[in-house]
Amino acid sequence: MISMRLEAPAKLNLGLRVTGRRADGFHLLDTEMVLLELADQLLVMPGSAGLRVEGLPDDDVPLDRQNLAWRGLVAGVGEEPQLICLTLEKRIPSAAGLGGGSSDAAAAWRLGRRLAGGDDRPGSAEMASLAAIGADVPFFAAQVVAARVAGIGERVEPSHRPGETEVVLVHPPFRLETGAVFAELRASEWDGAAGQPGNDLLAPARRLRPALDDIFALVVAAGGMPSLTGSGPTIFARTDDPERAAAIAARLRRVGVRITETRIRREPASIEPLSEEMEDA
Repeated sequence: MISMRLEAPAKLNLGLRVTGRRADGFHLLDTEMVLLELADQLLVMPGSAGLRVEGLPDDDVPLDRQNLAWRGLVAGVGEEPQLICLTLEKRIPSAAGLGGGSSDAAAAWRLGRRLAGGDDRPGSAEMASLAAIGADVPFFAAQVVAARVAGIGERVEPSHRPGETEVVLVHPPFRLETGAVFAELRASEWDGAAGQPGNDLLAPARRLRPALDDIFALVVAAGGMPSLTGSGPTIFARTDDPERAAAIAARLRRVGVRITETRIRREPASIEPLSEEMEDA
């Protein structure tokens, strides 16, 4: 078995509309998503079967086989892997609206498919099964930098990469669980208008975390146009000017706001086979 490495990028929702709800309770979405250069990193190599998590300290990231990355690997291989070690280096904050867990699952699924000798580009059947792991997983597995995503995440239509590629991420000092935000969503707040800008999850997120309003105001004062990605709480500002992005980031740092400067990716991540020398390094 050859060892392999693969990045698992974060994402932004440039717009998110809730268009309905199925009988089983799952909400139907219509959203524009893009990949970011900010990414976790996964490595599979021979060894005792199991998962190792490194990087960001986070008590809520599962360290056992309930982790979405391990679930994605199992789905890709088609069975519980034997004598395969999966190492996950976390760089994307969890419960932040950036899709880190789902991206890990998709990357691990791709690695598992490659280990099993299969195609790591999902067809319609695979997209449906990946959506059962998480609504964002099919987008990450589709290997496109930008897409319109609909249904419960299983319908992914590639779209053009936006021009405003410089991104400043603002990380509030609290979390928001996706399930809690959807539970707080009122039927009257569903826009139902597919393809329109805005985020239908902003209002419930603000009720759960009123401090979001203060952070939005700080971003505006720093010269940015703030938006909420996914169910939050991460707020982002985009621009096509690297100098303006750097200025926004510097002003936010000066007032004590934790930020990450990143960009929208030019291309999806590719699986990188590792030589024995690189594995030992």
